[in-house]
Amino acid sequence: MSNLKLLFTANHKYLVNFDDEFTDLKHIGRFKTNVLHNQEEGVSFQLANHTCMLLKPTLQDLEDLIERGPQIIIPKDIAWISYRLGASSSEHIVEVGGGSGALTLALAQSLAPNGKLTVFEQSKKHLKILNKNIEKSPYKDSIILVNEEFTSDTPTLKCDALFFDSPQPWNFVSWAKKSLVPGGLIMAYLPTTNQVLEFLNHLDGWQELELIENIQRDWKADKNALRPKNMSLGHTGFIVNARNIDLH
Repeated sequence: MSNLKLLFTANHKYLVNFDDEFTDLKHIGRFKTNVLHNQEEGVSFQLANHTCMLLKPTLQDLEDLIERGPQIIIPKDIAWISYRLGASSSEHIVEVGGGSGALTLALAQSLAPNGKLTVFEQSKKHLKILNKNIEKSPYKDSIILVNEEFTSDTPTLKCDALFFDSPQPWNFVSWAKKSLVPGGLIMAYLPTTNQVLEFLNHLDGWQELELIENIQRDWKADKNALRPKNMSLGHTGFIVNARNIDLH
């Protein structure tokens, strides 16, 4: 399990691995990590002329500080996806297209300690970033990472839920039908309506079809000017899901 702490300053926050001999942080510099070992969480102290505090990192901290590669799924969608997939009660979820690992970290936390998350990521470039980010998670033991192309010929895997962050998930509906337990959920994250329509056309016979788009409106938290921010986060992706229930 990763031995990570959150180092918080007035202007920045950092993830520090207490198992590393040295730590090198932008704006602070390089120092021996053991100078932090005796610092108490939640109590301020001085480090290289900075007032700091150690805290336990939350999932949001991990999401904020992960290394970015491909575009990530952001928290407003992660929350719904994790909830709808039933991650907290599932034994096994399959994720196709791990990317930078933002959703992977959230699902792993919900599945731990008894559930498993199998992640397919074929890009070696993305895999390098994904591995680094998984190593930061205290729930990494719940993740099985597969560096292979996911195809319709991939051996079936018994699972409770199946998530696709890939451009043509409709090619794998038959695979999903064979792999999902009765009542299991298939879900896809799709940026365009054309993809949504194609996916829906391949879900004949599936139950509880659902299409969601989450819109987030951020506000400026200033007591003298409390108002919506000038730029709001609009469309990021459509979330389509259906349940594997055969009533025939």
